[in-house]
Amino acid sequence: MRELFELRGADPQLLFSPYCWRVRLALLHKGLDFQSRPLCFTDKEPLACSGQQQVPVLRDGETVVHDSVAIFQYLDRVYPERPLLGEGVAASRARLLERMISQALRPPLLKLLVTRVHAVITPDDQAYFRSTREKALGSSLEAFADPEAGAVQLKQALAPLDVWLAEQPYLDGDSAGGTDYLVGSLFFWAWCLGIQPWASDSSVGVWFQRLLEHYQAHCGPVKRAALN
Repeated sequence: MRELFELRGADPQLLFSPYCWRVRLALLHKGLDFQSRPLCFTDKEPLACSGQQQVPVLRDGETVVHDSVAIFQYLDRVYPERPLLGEGVAASRARLLERMISQALRPPLLKLLVTRVHAVITPDDQAYFRSTREKALGSSLEAFADPEAGAVQLKQALAPLDVWLAEQPYLDGDSAGGTDYLVGSLFFWAWCLGIQPWASDSSVGVWFQRLLEHYQAHCGPVKRAALN
């Protein structure tokens, strides 16, 4: 049985990590069953099998793979039906698009979401999250958080993506593929944390709704944080 070690909130059913959502969507795309192993930020011991301390980690029999893109590559190699990234030039283009979009979207989303992450995790995780993130950010979580500025920056970053998706239903064309999951996972991050800072009737909003509905049709309802 495949096992996916992924991040959870104080509620074990609240799974919000965008990198773990990438793998969930990829496994659904491949039609592969797995057992979820939800972990708190401070639950490091179960990850020892991977030789590092970050999720997602996929254990497939005797094989252990960490890092979402490496997991995509592993799944394409071992389960070649319905490729995620493809090979050669196609894979390179998918990675380039993912990096460009993620670098544009992640910073404004972080301004919107950093205090929400802190609010939905356990007290032990809150202390860990605060100390590690404040060190990385160079400021307190509260000083870094700026929902108003984040919303403005996100709207600007979404504009080219919205134009792209007005011309085709998915980033990868007529059907969802690896690029949709790599980028769409950022939208699952926000949605699971209780906000949707994009218009439902926009091309981006319709695209995300397709991804969400497809996932829920096969895997059941997605837990969402109840935050104001």
